[in-house]
Amino acid sequence: MLIETQERCFRGFMYIPRNDEHLRLSDHLNGYGKAFICLSDAEIADRGQHWRVGEKQPFVAVAVSAITFISPLEDDRQASSGNPPA
Repeated sequence: MLIETQERCFRGFMYIPRNDEHLRLSDHLNGYGKAFICLSDAEIADRGQHWRVGEKQPFVAVAVSAITFISPLEDDRQASSGNPPA
């Protein structure tokens, strides 16, 4: 998952409950109802510097109200289909 705020970019894995797997990301987020989105194995970079390696954290919580952009990554789609990332 890639999440951007005004100051930072976060790249990591977002847990979606098994009963929500059939939903699109937008459906899941529209029904989310929590103040934070949690990512595991997160890499954090200053916004605008996507190509440099950032700080790594095992867990981060990003305020939903601060998100300006969110998108699944190719590795996310492979992981959800049961195929390991390349």
